[in-house]
Amino acid sequence: MKNSAVSAFLLSAFALCLLVPISPQTVLAMDADELIAKNIEATGGLKTIKSIQTMFIEGNIFAQGMEFPFTMTQKKPGKMKIEASLMGMSMIQCFADGKGWSINPMAGVTEAQTMEEMEAKSFALQADMEGPLVDYKKKGYSVKYVGEEDVEGTPAYRISLDTENGFVVDYYFDKEHYLVLMQETRMIINDSEMVTQTYMSDYQEIGGMKMPYAVESRMGGQVMSLIKFTKVALNQDIDDSIFSRPVDESIKK
Repeated sequence: MKNSAVSAFLLSAFALCLLVPISPQTVLAMDADELIAKNIEATGGLKTIKSIQTMFIEGNIFAQGMEFPFTMTQKKPGKMKIEASLMGMSMIQCFADGKGWSINPMAGVTEAQTMEEMEAKSFALQADMEGPLVDYKKKGYSVKYVGEEDVEGTPAYRISLDTENGFVVDYYFDKEHYLVLMQETRMIINDSEMVTQTYMSDYQEIGGMKMPYAVESRMGGQVMSLIKFTKVALNQDIDDSIFSRPVDESIKK
C-alpha cells in the first residue's frame, strides 16, 4: 500500500430474545435499550458523559511497519480535528459546523480540500463526543438487539445501530462489564459495501469516564492500524479557531 493511501486510510479510520408472550419487536427494543443503559453506566454514567465539553488526545499510530504521532481535538457540538506527522509532513482532517476538510501532503494535497460526502458523514458520526448510542432516538437512529457472540473468546452481547444515513454500526459489549470490545462498521461506497472492525482494549479511567487507550482497526481480517493513546485531557479551553479551514493562498493572491 502506498504511503498516501496509508495516510488517508489511517486518518479516516480514527466506532451490539427473551422468549416471553409479547411482541418480538417490543422485546428487542427493550433488550437493546437495557444494554445501552448498562454500557453508558459502565462508561461513567450519562451525567459524566454529558459534562465533557472538550477532549484532547495525544498518541501514536502503528501501521505498515511505521510509527508516527498524532493528536485529536474534539469540542461540542460536533467539532473534531486529527493531525498526524509522517516523514516530516503534517496531515490534517477536520470536521466542524457540518462540513469537513483535509490536507494530505503525501498525496500531493497541500491546500485544504473539501471532504467527499461519505467521508464527511463518517466524521460527523465520529465527532459526536457523547457517542451515537446516547440519545440515539433523538438523533434519528434505530437500534436492535442481535444476540450473543464471542469476541476472540470473550462472551459478548451484540446490538446493531442504523444511522439511516448509509452507516450501520454493530457494538459488542462484554457480558461482564458491558464495555465495548469491538464495533463493526458497514458503509456503502461507490455501490460497494465496506466493512471495518475496531477492537477496543486497555480501558482506563479519566475524569470519571472509562475509555479505551488502545484501538485496533481491521479490514478483511487484516490489521490496518493500531492506535495507542499516551495522553487524554478533558474540558480544557479550546478555541473554535483551530477548527477553521485555512485560506487557500492561491485565492489570496
